[in-house]
Amino acid sequence: MRRNGHKHECETNRHSSLFVLSFLCVFLCAAALGTLRLYGLYLEHRISETSGRIEACREENLALSRRYAQLLSPARIYSYARTNLGMNNAENIRVVKIEQKAVLMANAGLMTASAEKGGLIENLNPFVNRAHAKD
Repeated sequence: MRRNGHKHECETNRHSSLFVLSFLCVFLCAAALGTLRLYGLYLEHRISETSGRIEACREENLALSRRYAQLLSPARIYSYARTNLGMNNAENIRVVKIEQKAVLMANAGLMTASAEKGGLIENLNPFVNRAHAKD
């Protein structure tokens, strides 16, 4: 009889330890699922904040694009030039064309004249020609 009683006590201890172990596993799984749900809510909140900031930046970009287009309109530039800068329409506009050979010859003449103007020492020192006592 003792063997049956002892065997019965081991089985109840084994069943109770399995019950406690399974209850602990279920509790840990529920806690892990709860933690994942809270983390998901946190990420959802961050995503909504980020999308709100993106929408605000899009609206600001649209407003800046409109302002840019207004500032670059030719009518605004023309009116600003007339009123604030005092610019008027030119009446006698003439185009003067100069041949490239004439420009090169004039530049060559200026270079030789500047070389003849001073001596070797004066040409080496860039500050000599800027200020003289006789000027």
